[in-house]
Amino acid sequence: MTKQSRLPLFVLGLVSVYLVSIISIQIAAPDEVIEPDSFPEKCSNDSLNCSMIGPNTYRSGNLTELRLNSSLEDVMDEVRTWIDSQSGTSIIGDWSEQTHSVFRTLMFRFPDDFVVRGFCEDGETVLHVYSKSRLGVSDLGVNKARVQSFAEYMSNVEMATSDCA
Repeated sequence: MTKQSRLPLFVLGLVSVYLVSIISIQIAAPDEVIEPDSFPEKCSNDSLNCSMIGPNTYRSGNLTELRLNSSLEDVMDEVRTWIDSQSGTSIIGDWSEQTHSVFRTLMFRFPDDFVVRGFCEDGETVLHVYSKSRLGVSDLGVNKARVQSFAEYMSNVEMATSDCA
């Protein structure tokens, strides 16, 4: 067999391994919607693949919440706008007070859950955020960066001022 005749077999083998890898990742980490009554309370201790803005803040610049002086509806619309602007993302669960989206890596389609929960407190909308890789031990800082990017966006976006009721 010559080098030239082995090349198509090598490429076919490479493509086959790639497709089997993607299928295996999807089987190992299927989409399971996190509903509003199941919002995670915290990230695991010493986790390297989870970030959270909430009462049990973790890898998020010590933010315990995001407070916005706008209606819950307007804030959640902006949450969806930010999610839609990110590449490789799809919303798999959407309620008036919570959105669950999945971010997938470009090459192997590894899934990361990104959940934002909003509620009214003292006339303001309060957001808690949870972002976690479904597979692996480390996310190489991706979820921390994602949560911080989202927090920066929400802190700087202009929305109509109104009470959250």
